[in-house]
Amino acid sequence: MPVVEIKNLKKYFGSVKAVDGIDISVERGEVFGFLGPNGAGKTTAIRCMMDFIRPTAGTIKIFGKDAFEESAELKKLIGFFPI
Repeated sequence: MPVVEIKNLKKYFGSVKAVDGIDISVERGEVFGFLGPNGAGKTTAIRCMMDFIRPTAGTIKIFGKDAFEESAELKKLIGFFPI
């Protein structure tokens, strides 16, 4: 089972497509870098993963838990430090 599984994640702000359909699967023990140019949607995707903002479409599971339905439980397990 993947530790992080994102399927068809989309986040639009009006006509602006901040994230337009990403799929990511990270298995236990893997190291994953989230790289891209400014404005690529990295921060928006992470904010969706942390349930700080809701995506327009798609699903996110972390440790097998739905990132939206079980947000409070996941926040007990995840360390996140935005700069």
